[in-house]
Amino acid sequence: MIRMVHKKNNILETNEQFSRVIIGLIVFLVISFSLYCGGFVLLLILLMISWQANTEFLNIVATKGINPSKKWIRFMSILFILTASLATIGYAHDVPIKLFIFLFIFGVVGSFFRLIFRSKKDHLATIADLSTSVLGFVYTGLLTGFIILLRDYGFEYAFIPITSIAFCDTAAYYGGKLFGRHKLKPEISPKKTLEGAISGLVLSLVSAMSLVYLFSPSFNNNMAHGIAIGLFCGILSQFGDLFESLLKRDAGVKDSSHILLSHGGVLDRIDSYIFVIWAIYFYISWFVIGSF
Repeated sequence: MIRMVHKKNNILETNEQFSRVIIGLIVFLVISFSLYCGGFVLLLILLMISWQANTEFLNIVATKGINPSKKWIRFMSILFILTASLATIGYAHDVPIKLFIFLFIFGVVGSFFRLIFRSKKDHLATIADLSTSVLGFVYTGLLTGFIILLRDYGFEYAFIPITSIAFCDTAAYYGGKLFGRHKLKPEISPKKTLEGAISGLVLSLVSAMSLVYLFSPSFNNNMAHGIAIGLFCGILSQFGDLFESLLKRDAGVKDSSHILLSHGGVLDRIDSYIFVIWAIYFYISWFVIGSF
């Protein structure tokens, strides 16, 4: 009887692993395709991703009894992504960055206004309502929009970090399962291990250096850029994963949703990318294309 249960568990785990690989591959291919096409294809896909990420973020905070301005979060997220795409229709590349400063201040002040004067049927706004209103559009709008700005520099500049993060996530997961002994931050994410984090960092470095070598003319034939990008992806992506785990742990939920089956929700898949792309954008802008 025990042997049959053990065998059944092994089959279930194998099916889950297979599902995880297939869904992860599909997500990676969709993102890669949108990056290859760029322009309005990337904009449309990113708007859909941001909308679903908004929904999942709002569901997480609702579990805590927090009631931010939902419409304002969605409006500002869309506005940030549309602003990031201005270069696509002919504006100078630095225009969106300059507008981001205004939009952020506008978004913060607008959040206060919306919550202070919202409908009487809603309860009086709290500090948590105000804070999550700002966090919502920064998390799923402002940071997400940087992928469009990075793609405007060239396909390779966006493709390399996306690929490196995917390899980092995969290596961290399987490295932790195979070699994990020491917990990384058990109070936030019990399954994450130091060995898994190191595995992710190593594969992130290898993939970034390999791709920078492949696209070496775009990086001035300087392999140091591969090391820098690999470090950014290997460290910040895992920090982004921990950040979302913190949100879910506090709310008492396992996944942000089940739209991607064993992969959880869209927010579970893009949390690593959100915390990396902005850093890669400024690195490319300052040290690869520019002369900081």
